[in-house]
Amino acid sequence: MSNISINFFTFNFNNSPVRTTEINNQLWFLANDVCSILEYKNPRRAIELHCKEKGVTKRYTLTKGGNQEMTYISEANLFRLIIKSKQEKAVIFEEWVMEDLLPTIRKTGSYSLTINAEQQQAIQQAVNERVYRTGERHQAIYTKLHQQFKIPRYQDLPAIQFDSAIEFLGGLLTKPEALTGDELCDFAWLYKAAEHMRREIEEIEPALRVLKSEKATLYYTMSREYRNLIQVCKKIVQNKMKTTQVNTDNLSWQRVLPFIQ
Repeated sequence: MSNISINFFTFNFNNSPVRTTEINNQLWFLANDVCSILEYKNPRRAIELHCKEKGVTKRYTLTKGGNQEMTYISEANLFRLIIKSKQEKAVIFEEWVMEDLLPTIRKTGSYSLTINAEQQQAIQQAVNERVYRTGERHQAIYTKLHQQFKIPRYQDLPAIQFDSAIEFLGGLLTKPEALTGDELCDFAWLYKAAEHMRREIEEIEPALRVLKSEKATLYYTMSREYRNLIQVCKKIVQNKMKTTQVNTDNLSWQRVLPFIQ
């Protein structure tokens, strides 16, 4: 049964649109856009062969030809199409979804295309700090920001480009509260445990795929998406160790250090 949805969002992958909608607080993807990127010649057939029926729905979508009923697929079905695609582009698309799109959405807590109020304040702070550092005028910095990201106002900055904008402005000078040596040790052990679990998941996933388990796609996503996040945690520990007083004679540190270095 088709439903009318009013919350639609369009993302951009290498100049190709990826239209999405929000259903029960989950992001669903327009099947035709995904199939076009992955070069499936027959989207309907691809969906029939590779997607689970419960992850397929229809929504009326405004197009150049008017309001048309179009097929949307769940995140799980998105990854099923990526896995089954034989195109080299599928690897690049997968990286964009896992390393750019989904982390940004989960970080901001919403599917908003533009930065939220908190991120707008961070942009203002970064601009003020750049004025202080360089002596540039506020308006000159905002103009450069608008030109760099091709936006009329900083409030229109896509949420997915927030980190890049902060880096462009020179970063934020505000420093977080320092960790103690014991807290950093706990964080190091958390990294070790997370990486161990991820590796176990990575080893189990192929067997689940052979068994055609419904968990196969979830485990595939977890093993790939969490890999980058866990490596970020490792780098944080390594960087913090340079500025934090660490007692390497401590048995707990001695046991975890080989996994960090």
